[in-house]
Amino acid sequence: VAVLQDLCGPKIRITEIENNYVTIDDEATLVLRHNKNGEQSTGECVYVNLIDPVNVLNVGQPVLFADGIMELKAVEIADDHVVCRVIKGGRLRSRVGIAFPESKLNLPATTEKDLVDFAWGIRKSVDYVAISFVQNAEDIKRLRSIASDQGADCKIIAKIETRAALENIDEIIDATDGIMVARGDLGVEVPLSKLPNIQKELISRANYSGVPVIVATQMLHSMVTSVRPTRAEAVDCAFAVMSGADAVMLSEETAIGKHPVEAVAYLDRIARESETDFTFDEYKLRLRDADRETVPDAIAYATCAAALKVGASAIVACTQTGTTARLVAKYRPQQPLYAATSSMSTTRRLCLLWGVQPIHCETTDTREEEINTALRKVQLLENLPNGSLSVTLGGLSVSVPGSTSVMEVKPMHFKHDK
Repeated sequence: VAVLQDLCGPKIRITEIENNYVTIDDEATLVLRHNKNGEQSTGECVYVNLIDPVNVLNVGQPVLFADGIMELKAVEIADDHVVCRVIKGGRLRSRVGIAFPESKLNLPATTEKDLVDFAWGIRKSVDYVAISFVQNAEDIKRLRSIASDQGADCKIIAKIETRAALENIDEIIDATDGIMVARGDLGVEVPLSKLPNIQKELISRANYSGVPVIVATQMLHSMVTSVRPTRAEAVDCAFAVMSGADAVMLSEETAIGKHPVEAVAYLDRIARESETDFTFDEYKLRLRDADRETVPDAIAYATCAAALKVGASAIVACTQTGTTARLVAKYRPQQPLYAATSSMSTTRRLCLLWGVQPIHCETTDTREEEINTALRKVQLLENLPNGSLSVTLGGLSVSVPGSTSVMEVKPMHFKHDK
């Protein structure tokens, strides 16, 4: 199992509320102030951490609580506070997020707290780190440089949840190891009516580049309290899978929900069922010309095509860093895809990639030995008869990482009759 550490970033929140929550009525008046001395928020005055509302709001601009569940509008800007009219009230909990969708906020993607948390993650050898509120490629390069200075090879997932990230999406995809469609804050930054097409476009761009993409937030939100998801949630999860997402992610459902295990089980069943109707032919049309970038990319594409033409029982990508397997997964092969590696960290990280089944192999002296070791394990796992064809590519520790240039069609012959 791969472990993903999520850096919280400059998430703007309100302070604690006495008894944890307060109910705010529609059309009520609510004052926003900057939290300077740890004041508690009330039903009349809400204190905001990290920024001063006076400096970011103009009259007429909206304010949203809890990913848009409550909506306010600024009606007066004073020296030390903002007066708001409540458009849509509701139950306001302690430390919920507050957003200013029409305001320009100049906040760094990583805070001092994030850097402390990141150092902890490096010491614990986490497999992936998600960086929140990414705005451009420099945010990712900065974190990667910090990891490099500490001798860590950290894989970074960029959470796409700001307008700036959407504007700079191509450079972000080029700089990162994966993206997350973080629909909570993104759904506050852009009109909800545009969110489905934005999600589809982000998945498509990540797929084209061969960068893994995670769809997250409110996948099965009703299961925070309910024992079953809604029909709409099931369709939403299936849509993400069939659109080409590498992974779908639960958040509140498993963090504070009443039925975390059931939520995971439902999501698993929905994803598996959706994959049975994955439209490979339509997906391939989206990737036309995507194999022209590099030799390894072209080899990966040829591998998938060859496996289909010869009726191979499996594809076996031998890899040290995981790049070879990632490139093959990019083209969504219809055959079982195994990734063989001698690195335990790579074995864990491969869990994120679409359709990849990682297998750990011991280091051997020659490339031929490594491939045969991998094929022997695959034949056993799939219970394949001798003579079954496989398509292999890449190399393990005897190869230079990232130098995939060899593809072979090989029969399996390692099974012995009792």
